[in-house]
Amino acid sequence: MLKRSIILASVLFVLSIGVFTASAQEWVNLGTKEVKDRSEQDTWHLGAGKGEFRSLKISVQYRAVRFYKLEVTYVSGEKQEFSIRSLIPAGGSTRNLDLNGKDRYINKVDVWYEAATVRRGVRSQVTLHGLK
Repeated sequence: MLKRSIILASVLFVLSIGVFTASAQEWVNLGTKEVKDRSEQDTWHLGAGKGEFRSLKISVQYRAVRFYKLEVTYVSGEKQEFSIRSLIPAGGSTRNLDLNGKDRYINKVDVWYEAATVRRGVRSQVTLHGLK
């Protein structure tokens, strides 16, 4: 009985370490933009002071937004482009966009998109998130 208790306690300990590691991943809000009723391009200026990121994603609030592409410009001057080509509904988000390389300090992020519903009233908002 004591042997089973020790094994069970060991398994629970190992599992709790895995849960702690998974919860250490932190999505950081990098800013929100309002989507007008036309195609547009917006830029989030970040700079090295925001830190290094592994992934990006964009969440959508209020109304659906059609995304075309996202371009990351690193502090080093290198660029990485993502073709999104998706209609993201309100409350949804893009897939995780994994960043290349080791030096992933972002200077700016450019996004091309448009409102999927062209009407007066509430406009969509998009929020850029980064995973450290």
